[in-house]
Amino acid sequence: MQREWFEKDYYATLGVSKTATAKEITKEYRKLARKFHPDANPNNASAEERFKEIAAAYDVLGTDETRKEYDEVRRVGPSSFGPGGPGGQSPGSFRFDGNNMGADGIGDLLGQMFGGGRRRNNSGVGPQRGAEIEAALTLDFTDAAHGLTTTLHLTSEAECSSCNGSGARAGTSAKQCPQCRGRGVVEDNQGPFAFSSPCPRCNGRTVVIETPCIGCRGTGVEMRAREVNVRIPGGVDDAQRIRLKGRGGPGRNGGPAGDLIVQCRVTPHEVFGRDALHLILH
Repeated sequence: MQREWFEKDYYATLGVSKTATAKEITKEYRKLARKFHPDANPNNASAEERFKEIAAAYDVLGTDETRKEYDEVRRVGPSSFGPGGPGGQSPGSFRFDGNNMGADGIGDLLGQMFGGGRRRNNSGVGPQRGAEIEAALTLDFTDAAHGLTTTLHLTSEAECSSCNGSGARAGTSAKQCPQCRGRGVVEDNQGPFAFSSPCPRCNGRTVVIETPCIGCRGTGVEMRAREVNVRIPGGVDDAQRIRLKGRGGPGRNGGPAGDLIVQCRVTPHEVFGRDALHLILH
């Protein structure tokens, strides 16, 4: 996700400046969403793709919290989600991590070369955030205007009920990887350089499972039907995406759960319509 944010300029997608107010962003989003909505452009694949890009941009810039995270990623570059970790470096050497060449990564690299720089206290790949899950919800015009609480029926990844996410068969447990000693990465020292890469034995998970769980085959997750209660706020727009923190896919290695993204579809009313926050007659 961070790499996608780093590579995509969502401000340009919505045609607003980086200093635009929340009101200006919402106004421009609504204008573009109406223009490129699939109902207004039937059988137009390019308009549909543009509509998806607009919705994805507003999903990030439409809330203060995710907008701040996005701005930070764009400022310093995507943070490392790969190797690192204390120890294992000989005096006068420095570590090169190809996954982390943002501003912080370059600062660390120069600091290790010339001294005085910051050193991170990473510990292998560490916890991994769960995947984002998307769900579609169709609302009638009245419910969209007033808001409602409803139940979504999903089939998605969830923590394995047989092994509680460990990936190991009942009565056994995962063991520290003997090749990387639980760090999740291995190093190839070449002179003053130390190149890191994910451990080939454990694939960066830091542990090995000698007797995998039968239910999930050692992955720690399974597909499961579940119900999620969601509150849809009043005034929701057609094509608006609502982010529910921590209601998505399960995390790995102790990481937090991902988010659930609810894509709202508002069916037109026979008599009334909306222009921004104003109710109008057709």
